[in-house]
Amino acid sequence: MAQAGSIRAGAAYVELSVKDSKLIKGLQGALSRLKSFGASLQNIGAGIRNAGLKMTALGAGLVTPLLASAKGFAEMGDQLDKMSQRTGASVEALSELGHAATLSGASLEDVETGIRHMQRSIANAIGGSKEAAEALAALGLTAEQLQTLSPDQQFEIIGQRLNAIQDPAQRAAAAMEVFGRSGTNLMPMMGDLAALRAEARRLGLVMSTEDAKAAATLNDAMDRMWATIRRLAEVEKLSKSA
Repeated sequence: MAQAGSIRAGAAYVELSVKDSKLIKGLQGALSRLKSFGASLQNIGAGIRNAGLKMTALGAGLVTPLLASAKGFAEMGDQLDKMSQRTGASVEALSELGHAATLSGASLEDVETGIRHMQRSIANAIGGSKEAAEALAALGLTAEQLQTLSPDQQFEIIGQRLNAIQDPAQRAAAAMEVFGRSGTNLMPMMGDLAALRAEARRLGLVMSTEDAKAAATLNDAMDRMWATIRRLAEVEKLSKSA
């Protein structure tokens, strides 16, 4: 079993220290070097052909399991950071819900779609929509009750009420009313949602807001670096064909 603060990647475990943010500090150091590296590339002039050859070789050498793991971590943090901005849910909550969704056959994208549709339903009910208010009332809820809760709390309490509906057809219909097209995909996770969220915390699978923002910054820097490498490779290819 993974220890707190670790992420499982395939068959390997990458040990992360959440308390000290050891990986993040290392990634931020790498980010600083990458930025300096990218700036130096902009000054390449007459020697760009040889530089392109060197960069192409360097690019091939960088494709290692370590870099792949760092890239995967950076992409996940970037995804969670941007999703948090779109939904208002915290990175920590989205990490927990994403774990629950994955184990239940859904996806983090399903969670985001459900949360955003849920938020529209609540806003519409507050704005006077009879249809939206009735959809919540069918679950014994009101928009006024829900608007004081965080997005993940809204998601969880609605899920509990949906899970209590015995008739599968009615449950699916009610889920789609509140969560939209992802409603049926989300239902399997609702029965054990609290336990699955707790499991994510226990296994150290919850990314912090701070680490997600650092990972998002690293991901952008890595994308810029690879774009520069590809551009230099293209320049070299064109120079050979000239």
